[in-house]
Amino acid sequence: MKKTSFDYQKTLNNYIEFLKLLKIYKKKNEIFYENNIEKLNNWKNTNFKNNLKWYQNIKETNLAKVKTIPLNQMKNWIVDLEKGIIKHKSGEFFCIEGKRTLNSNREIKSWDQPFIKQINYKGGIIGLVRAYINNIPHYLVDAKFEPGNYNDIQISPSLQATYSNLHRIHKGEKNKVIKKYFLKNSSTIRKFWVTEDGGRLYKKRNLHWVVQYTGKIDIPSKTYRWLTLWEIKEFINKGSLVSPHLRAILSLI
Repeated sequence: MKKTSFDYQKTLNNYIEFLKLLKIYKKKNEIFYENNIEKLNNWKNTNFKNNLKWYQNIKETNLAKVKTIPLNQMKNWIVDLEKGIIKHKSGEFFCIEGKRTLNSNREIKSWDQPFIKQINYKGGIIGLVRAYINNIPHYLVDAKFEPGNYNDIQISPSLQATYSNLHRIHKGEKNKVIKKYFLKNSSTIRKFWVTEDGGRLYKKRNLHWVVQYTGKIDIPSKTYRWLTLWEIKEFINKGSLVSPHLRAILSLI
């Protein structure tokens, strides 16, 4: 990638001074001012091929396999004949239930369809960690496997979990991110609820939480990487590599 003589901090300071000169500068909007400068340039002057190699390595070493099975062969999932739903035997995670829509203003007035409905909790958490590395803002992303992902691996937020996952209802590993990066050595930049797609998910929403991290710069595992906003945009430009959750939370800061 072509190198540039631009300096991030110098450019940001000049921008802020210009806003002050115009008398439109507001302290509370500093994160927006930074974002405007972040996305202008590759401030790291690094070759994006290294990021692609990292992604490709995660993809090639991913051992997970997904196969289609009949619904009646799924372990730990049961059909509740009384309620007419499919649910997990723990009573957590989500259920699949039917909904009948009447008198809509859509292309047809009424229809039936299945919905995925989260159980017991109001939503999940989509979290993004921001930190300065060499005075340049970076974001902690995860090359995350999900069984329904296009390309299997997608660049995802630092934290992406339901409360059932965080409470380890699945008996799996503890989340490596929330305690270290969100509950310690950090301050909140943005924190609010965002609704999900209402065509498949029933009244689903997620808490979007962006923090500024000031602790030791490291990674929870090899699937994580610190990227600048410019680098994340480069992944987006490659097509189908960045998850909708990461695209959504970035649009809100």
